[in-house]
Amino acid sequence: MATILVIDDDQIIVDLLKMVVEDAGHAAIIANGPDRIPNSLSPDLIITDLVPLKAYHVDAARRWIAELRGRFPSVPIVVVTAHGEALQEADHLSADDVLEKPFDVDRLGMTLARLLPKRLLTS
Repeated sequence: MATILVIDDDQIIVDLLKMVVEDAGHAAIIANGPDRIPNSLSPDLIITDLVPLKAYHVDAARRWIAELRGRFPSVPIVVVTAHGEALQEADHLSADDVLEKPFDVDRLGMTLARLLPKRLLTS
């Protein structure tokens, strides 16, 4: 079982992400914003919206992902976003995957399976 940090400020999306993560047999830790990430947390994967961004800008998105990478250097990061520009700039964000909202639940499940170490996957 993996511990997956979910960072989003939309409660409907949080509930859906939590359901997908838990249905896959993992634990979901919820943070409604960057300042709400528990200090002692050691996640196996991060799913994040571009929460700190009021309006999309590739440099701000890169800084957000870099901030997460600085705090969790070896943890895969999946961005879920409604910002169409982020999808076009996905290769510049340094995230391991970028999914468009509303996201396909099956694709998210496949992304988790692809990015999580095999030892953390449940059957």
